[in-house]
Amino acid sequence: MLMFFSSSYCVATMWRLKDNGRKDNGELTGQPKIDDPPLLSVRGKDSASFVDFLTNYMIASSNNPFCPKTNPSGIVNMGTAVSRLMEKELQDYIIKNNSLSYSSEYQHYFNFCGTDELRNGTADLLTRHLCPENPIDPSLMVFMNGVTSCLDALGHTLCDPGDVVITPTPCYGRIFTDFTDRSRVKVEPLHLSERNAKNGETFYLDPSALDARITELKSQGSNVRAFIVLHPHNPLGDVYSAVQLRNLMEVCAKHKVHFISDEIYALSVFDEDTIMPSAFAIKDLPDPERTHILWGFSKDLGLAGFRLGVIHSRNAEVLNCLNTVGSYQATSHVTMHAAATLINDKEWFDKFYLPTNKQKLRKAYDRACSKLEQMGVGVRKSKAAFFIWANVQSFMKSKTEEEEMAIFDELFEAGLYVVPGVKNHCQDPGWIRIVFTVSEEEIDVGLDRMENVLKKRKKKSP
Repeated sequence: MLMFFSSSYCVATMWRLKDNGRKDNGELTGQPKIDDPPLLSVRGKDSASFVDFLTNYMIASSNNPFCPKTNPSGIVNMGTAVSRLMEKELQDYIIKNNSLSYSSEYQHYFNFCGTDELRNGTADLLTRHLCPENPIDPSLMVFMNGVTSCLDALGHTLCDPGDVVITPTPCYGRIFTDFTDRSRVKVEPLHLSERNAKNGETFYLDPSALDARITELKSQGSNVRAFIVLHPHNPLGDVYSAVQLRNLMEVCAKHKVHFISDEIYALSVFDEDTIMPSAFAIKDLPDPERTHILWGFSKDLGLAGFRLGVIHSRNAEVLNCLNTVGSYQATSHVTMHAAATLINDKEWFDKFYLPTNKQKLRKAYDRACSKLEQMGVGVRKSKAAFFIWANVQSFMKSKTEEEEMAIFDELFEAGLYVVPGVKNHCQDPGWIRIVFTVSEEEIDVGLDRMENVLKKRKKKSP
């Protein structure tokens, strides 16, 4: 977690004269003795010294990747939230349709916050699949280089340094970083627990708990500005009901708090009995001026390398600010064009890509869950996204964060990267996040390595 700067810290970094360097008549006797000025600002120093767990282990895994032929002892990465399930299909389409073909117009300036081709295509895509009865206005969209940048920009737009954004935890760990690093926003958790259950569902997100958390933070003097929900959820894989979503919105409206719905996995619902109730589809919003929705190409389309995310807002002032800061966080014109070709081909996307992707998600999820359950690992049911929220408490000597991290270290040493629950800000030790959207061979090899580690732990236990 980044530290916020204080006035005493700022004073301590100021230049200090050791003597005035002047004669009595005021003439300079030489250069005054001044401490060297700091190379970085206080916030720059914080950013430079910040250690990001997810990024560091993603890089470590990338430097030694598993390959059955060339590097069979390499690391199986089931920790980084990417999907490899549709790699070939996407590559074939992009090559066949010249999606990355060159045009002289790409040499020149353009609307950094979204070309008409991309803007109209994305609005149409999301309308078709998330809110057919509530068409999305493409003029209310601002595109940036990834949803990470969108979160950073919303932090700048909605909050002052030290203001508070609330998010339910466990959660995607970089939510804290994305709001804090540059915008200096303080992210406060709304802790969900294995003990918070409703209708048999653990880690239940109760709107009344959000109401109580906002009230608590306000009573402590915090300026609560926003609430962000990951929907579908990372790492739980939950899809919230329309009623639950509206109730959360009403709590935010009551407190004049911005409601942000991060729907980057909205088209990755693989449970056949679940329909995604997007915030886009909710009519008569409790507070439309404070409701903002995010989506991107990194997850549902598996195009994390394209760096393309979008913010939708009905608030004209918010859009004005986002369009201004968006020029610092733009995606290239050629990338916008390539992405637009994929989603504007409705025949290919709606009838081939989307159903095929959902079938592959379901198959990979079932394969991984089966192996985990056979080795005695508890699995919390997921309905969407790329994650299995797995319980390894029965393999722990004690229910502590230290023991959870010991299991993580043993797994990584064995050649498997998964994310320990503590790095998802989970308050209940013994949970891990497993990304199942990898090849069948990676699922098998990675989870075989996990089984070997857990078997050794069982043998050592008294």
